[in-house]
Amino acid sequence: MGGAVICGLANGEDKPGKILLVEPDEKRRSALEEKYSLEAAGGIDDVIKSCDAIVIAVKPDKITAVLSEVKNFMRADALLFSVAAGVTIRTMETLIGREVPIARTMPNIAALAGEAAIAVCFSRKADDVHRALGLRIAGSIGRAVEVEEKCIDGVTGLSGSGPAYVFLMIEALADGGVLMGIPREEALELAVQTVRGAAVLVQETGLHPAVLREMVTSPGGTTAEGLARLEAGGFRHACIDAVRAAAQKAGELGRTAQHPR
Repeated sequence: MGGAVICGLANGEDKPGKILLVEPDEKRRSALEEKYSLEAAGGIDDVIKSCDAIVIAVKPDKITAVLSEVKNFMRADALLFSVAAGVTIRTMETLIGREVPIARTMPNIAALAGEAAIAVCFSRKADDVHRALGLRIAGSIGRAVEVEEKCIDGVTGLSGSGPAYVFLMIEALADGGVLMGIPREEALELAVQTVRGAAVLVQETGLHPAVLREMVTSPGGTTAEGLARLEAGGFRHACIDAVRAAAQKAGELGRTAQHPR
């Protein structure tokens, strides 16, 4: 995810003046610096002291170690931009030892294509300048939505994990096409474009999905028959339950990060 943020910032219209990279894997660091023409970073202390925003792109179980090092060099006015799943603002401020400007975010894998759904919430110390900066960083990898922190675990279950649900649906639709005699390659292409087109239609028309569904569902027609089978198979309930389960897991990961075993 850190690489996706770098890509979004480096290739966006509103490029930052400087991007410095701290990456323990020397091979990956060199590759990213070369690919995006990044300025070579010195020690972590020099990097942190010079940055207006510090992007923390690590797994939740690494957050304690990272913040224990970062906290010693952070400027009081620097924004901490975190993508660590389940790690709360309070946890981060406890690990740092003081209140700081924080943007806690939940992006998804579509950031790799610049099409992430990314939710952002801010700490009490974040002012309008920090908010603008946080939304600018988030917007570089997709569509940013500001939410209250209490919604973040739910966002994790919905849009954070959501692409995997959609990938599974695309795979299943293509399998259905193959079952009906469509060659695999064409079935997959049709499934992908069907999902893409439906999403764009919802986004561009602003109509509720239920309205669009009714528009395409003729009484006694093929779509009505297909929808009936989906409902009988528990499709709607399964989607809702997947979001709930993933959201609960996000909360568990956050608690583990705060109280590691």
